[in-house]
Parts: sequence; structure tokens; C-alpha cells
Amino acid sequence: MILFPLIYGVKNAYSAYYAENPILFVGFFCLLAVGFFRCGGHWIKAGYFLILTAFFDCYRFETIHFIMAANFFLVCMYVMITDKRFSYLGKASLLLIPLAFQNMLIFEASQVVLILIFNLLYILKLKQL
Repeated sequence: MILFPLIYGVKNAYSAYYAENPILFVGFFCLLAVGFFRCGGHWIKAGYFLILTAFFDCYRFETIHFIMAANFFLVCMYVMITDKRFSYLGKASLLLIPLAFQNMLIFEASQVVLILIFNLLYILKLKQL
């Protein structure tokens, strides 16, 4: 997923890479969703929104696609903000929302990095217990 901009060139959003390779795009999103399902709790909702984002591509189902993508990021923000240990990552995620109106690709990449850091910190914290 991270390599799409390197392979296909920089687009205006990750959703634009669907046109380059639809099967790979949907496959990556579904594989990522499995990870969200395994986490349980509110992450399951994020997984469903991620799958719906993949299946409703931005070319044929633009409105549905962007609503599902927004819901995915909002659920992830909610989970991070309500966490007692790492809520600062959720707050940082929330502060990045205006970036979506400037450059969607950078916004999405930043959100994904924050979600990744949150989950890595959470795993490291659990291993210390």
C-alpha cells in the first residue's frame, strides 16, 4: 500500500490507485481489514468501513466511497482519542483534518502512520505487562 505512490506515481489520493490495479487495491484493503477484525472492539467497525471503502471505488461510487473512508478515519480517531494511554495520537489525528482539504494523499498517509504508531505502541505496552 505504501509503495503505490512509488510504483504508479503520486496521485491526489490513495483511492486513485484503484484505477491502476483494482484487484491489488481491494485485496490490500481486505487484508488490512482482517487485522482490524482481530483487534476487536471499535476496531471491528473500522474494518467494515475499510472493506466498504475498497468495494465501493471512487470512480463508480464516489459519494459512498468517500463517506465510508471518512467513517473509517473517524472511528480510528475515536478509538485513539478515548484510549487513556495514547490519546495524544488521536488528538494529533484530529488536528490533521484540515490537511484533508489541502492534500488528501498526505492526509491519508499521515492518518495511516498515526494509526500504525498507535497500534505498535499498544502492542509494546501490552508486552511489558
